[in-house]
Formats: sequence, structure tokens, C-alpha cells
Amino acid sequence: MKRRGLRKYFKNLKNQKLPEFLDFSGSEHSWFDLYHLHIDNSGLGNRSWKSRKQHLEALFDLAAKVEEKLQDYPKKYQYWIQIDERDSMDDAIYIHTQNPNRSNFPVRFHFDNKVEPRNPLLQKYLEEKEYKTERMKLNAADGQTSLAYILVKDIKQVRIK
Repeated sequence: MKRRGLRKYFKNLKNQKLPEFLDFSGSEHSWFDLYHLHIDNSGLGNRSWKSRKQHLEALFDLAAKVEEKLQDYPKKYQYWIQIDERDSMDDAIYIHTQNPNRSNFPVRFHFDNKVEPRNPLLQKYLEEKEYKTERMKLNAADGQTSLAYILVKDIKQVRIK
């Protein structure tokens, strides 16, 4: 992206809304199959810490809107935020429920808190959030490994293990 449109880009980033089609009614058609929302669709958050932080702030603002909707959601669900240490484009908010596609609810994670973070700024930023944070090693398609942070809030959901 050219530098000329960045001010407008970051202003719009702060004003993210939940997609209208998300159904939190609890009806039989209201389910989520590892549904996730990304903020950084262009990779701009990888340019600098300042840019990454702005994307993270927008992601957590959007997460607060999801959490508000989930407060009244009548079905069992899992909700988490996944932050990839290497790539801002992979940062996402996840919602998962029982669904007609697969029987993979609840999702089981393999946490490895022995994985050492390489980005101290990101680690410090996430530690200041009001979420329980776990670490998990990911194997990327390019053969490299990276660290993913899984952030969970204590709201009425199925425990993430």
C-alpha cells in the first residue's frame, strides 16, 4: 500500500464492525465452524511495531464487540483470539460451536508454554490485556516454526484446553 492512503486506512481500521451476517440468535442455523475474523488483510501490520500495535488495538476493539454478542448467546461455544508472533495477517478472533459440518467441538489445543517468544514488545503488549494467555508452536507452510498466542477471556464458554 502506498504511503498516501495510510491515514485513511488506519482511521477505517479503528471503525471495524462485525459482519451483519453473523447470527447470534441461537436458532438452528446459528452455529460457527471455526469462524474467524482477521483485521490485517494486507500484511501492513508486519511493517513495524507501531503498525502492528494499531492492528492489534483494532482486533481487540472488534473482539470486545464479539464478546458483547456472546454474552447472550444461548449455545455452548468456544471463543479465543489467536495472535501469530511472525505474521499480523494471521491474527484472528475465533468462534466455534457444534455445527453440521464436523464433530470437532470442542477444539483441543496443544499448548507449549516452553516455546520462547522472539518478540518482547508483542509479549509485553499481550500480557497487559485482560485475557488468559497460552502459547503454542505452529509449523508454517514455509517450513519455519512460529509462536502463536491463544488468548481466552473468562466468559461463559466451553473451556479451551
